[in-house]
Amino acid sequence: TPDLAEDAATTLATRLEADTTTFKTVYRPGGDAFFERNGLLYMALDELEDLADNLAAVQPLLAALARDPSLRGLFDELRVAVEETAGGGAADFDLTDAFDRLSDAAEAALDGRRHYLSWHEVISGETASIADRRRIIVVQPRLDFSQLQPQKDALDAVRAAARDAGLGPENGVRVRLTGSVAINYDQLDLARRGVEIAAPVSFILVAIVLIVGLRSFRLVAASLATLLIGLAWTAGFATLVVGELNLISIAFVVLFIGLGIDFSIHLCLRYREFVLGGTAHDAALAAAGREVGGALFLCAITTAAGFYVFIPTEYVGVADLGLISGSGMFISLAANVTVLPALLTLMPLRPPATTKPVAGVGWRLGQRLGSATARRVVRVAAIVGGLGAIAVASQMRFDVNPLNLLDPGVESVVTQRDLLAGDGRAPWPLRILAGSKDEAVALAERLTALDAVDEVITIADYLPADQGEKLDIIEEIAIFLGPLPARPRAAPSDAERRATMSQFRIALDAWRGSGNIADNVKSSARRLAEALARLAAEEASLGGLERDLLGGFPERLRRLYAALEPVEPVAFDDLPRALVAREVAADGRYRVQVFPTDDIADDGAMRRFIGAVRGVAPDAIGHPVSITESGDAVVRAFRQALASAIGVIVVLLIVITRRLGDAALVAAPLLLAAALTGAATVIFAIPFNFANVIVLPLLLGIGVDSAIHLVHRRRADPTGALLDTSTARAVVFSALTTICSFGSLMLSVHHGTATMGQMLTIGVGFTVLCTLVVLPAVMPRPATLSGGDGPGNGG
Repeated sequence: TPDLAEDAATTLATRLEADTTTFKTVYRPGGDAFFERNGLLYMALDELEDLADNLAAVQPLLAALARDPSLRGLFDELRVAVEETAGGGAADFDLTDAFDRLSDAAEAALDGRRHYLSWHEVISGETASIADRRRIIVVQPRLDFSQLQPQKDALDAVRAAARDAGLGPENGVRVRLTGSVAINYDQLDLARRGVEIAAPVSFILVAIVLIVGLRSFRLVAASLATLLIGLAWTAGFATLVVGELNLISIAFVVLFIGLGIDFSIHLCLRYREFVLGGTAHDAALAAAGREVGGALFLCAITTAAGFYVFIPTEYVGVADLGLISGSGMFISLAANVTVLPALLTLMPLRPPATTKPVAGVGWRLGQRLGSATARRVVRVAAIVGGLGAIAVASQMRFDVNPLNLLDPGVESVVTQRDLLAGDGRAPWPLRILAGSKDEAVALAERLTALDAVDEVITIADYLPADQGEKLDIIEEIAIFLGPLPARPRAAPSDAERRATMSQFRIALDAWRGSGNIADNVKSSARRLAEALARLAAEEASLGGLERDLLGGFPERLRRLYAALEPVEPVAFDDLPRALVAREVAADGRYRVQVFPTDDIADDGAMRRFIGAVRGVAPDAIGHPVSITESGDAVVRAFRQALASAIGVIVVLLIVITRRLGDAALVAAPLLLAAALTGAATVIFAIPFNFANVIVLPLLLGIGVDSAIHLVHRRRADPTGALLDTSTARAVVFSALTTICSFGSLMLSVHHGTATMGQMLTIGVGFTVLCTLVVLPAVMPRPATLSGGDGPGNGG
């Protein structure tokens, strides 16, 4: 109720103000003595007149309860009202409303529930809105940025103060925390928990894929050990060079697991292929290193490039991730050419006694896709699919709202959305600094005329309008309410409560039986009589019912009488210093706050609001501006990184293939995979955001790795069945480990990290499809495929 909210806010603010070690400032909008005394002056004139009319109607009830604020006083006053009505008179207040409110409380007590009567509603004569039942405390904490979570102490202190004060649902109050401090804490906490979930899941899934793909415990153990050593080295590098992790860069752990293992897969499968072909360990290891070493080095460059392209951008979050993960690729390569061979030497594979070529699935697939007809079909399908994907991908959008990165069930997010969408002022206003009070007022008038603007607040708005007429009404209210009793009656015993309840029941039953009762009161009176009869049969104390019904009455009455005290208009100099300090700067500039008409949690509504306000005041700032401009900066970073990734990869392909045409043929499937991924984000409604913006540039770096391996294998064996080699097998299993690793990010409770996992999983799937199906179709066709030779050595 408004009563409980007001009392709870006062109690909590007082406790927080006492904790000067944790909090710099504690501010309760409208909660100080000034507004308690002058609150009625801030009501609209017609609202104040309605209040006066309602107070005149309930004055007898208020006067009776002022003398005796207990169930005894309430039942006595209700009995008098019923007897007067039964005698042909009229009650001094609305009996139907009184009966219904009392019935609600009595039935709740019988069911073992708490039901709090709002005397704010009784006094105002109106049902409380959401805004009426909500109070806000603005707290500025002292943050210790030497801690990993500098917000934690302040958040814990608020919750502890609320708990110690008994401010919880069991007492009819809910305390919720939101704002930048709470949201930042939840962001980092969710991102951390997401990685804590994804990292072990990723490692386990990668291990399973390795067991299936490498078919050797020794190779699996050596690969996983190398992976963990490389991860430890990369974490050390991040500590020394960057020094900290952020919401985005913390994902490097999962990305490293998914990408770092690729080097081991290619090296181990090529080594295994040589061993199965009868080559001794030392020679097989050396040969594998010679054949895939160059490709691994180039892949480290291309994958790192997919990360490094973010370093020069304005987006620090992904710049840190780019530096850590990009460098991690070279660290992983170093581990795979030093640690992995050493481990394999300690536990080498043994060559089989006999070897026999086996026609594998890859050879059969290569035969089918190698025909001229199949190659033409693949090329046409790629062109058509690419054009369609580009058309759909053109509708990709970027979600600038940081709230959408978080678990929608987190308290800070739920509360912020409630404030944005609920009645009352939205928490994200735009702010403008005006040179003088007159300039602020003039600017407010121009802004108020805008459709996108709901309300404009300046210090001038804290001077009530129509004060002369309002003071007259307040004086009239004070006269007919009369003075507040100096000393109310002592609290009754439970026997006295039951006795007065019994007397009221007798009067109520007599009135109901007389037939002299209005139709609109009948059902309410019957319901109340039944509830009171059940209460009379109960042996439990009525003290709890009295507390729920009348516990907040004395304070509401005190506040009402305090608001009847003003005898002169409020002037600018009368405004509280804490308020003035928030609205007027020390150098004399005035703050103008502009509140939106629409729910600006929607990106379109936010941009319309900013555009309309900045059309009048170009220097307007605030949270909406910060969100949209940071979002625009990230989009620019994305475009810059994507263009850089394409440029770097094309240059590398030209260097590798030594022919521009061949480079274009190899790059085409990668760009097709990127276009298909972009189209998938539109079809599956996965917008880009602050976390997953790295996906497309990274996919190009990952995708070109597979292309490089296939091109190298084609050059080394121009007549062999490319899809039936250890290289193609390594490409497939590398893709599977990457998908498993990146897919584990989808388990994250941080929505941004989860969507990163979704996009990367989809993108890697398209990349491997285009690499293994489209790339061979556009590469020059080897003579062996056209001639239909048998299988190779079955890698």
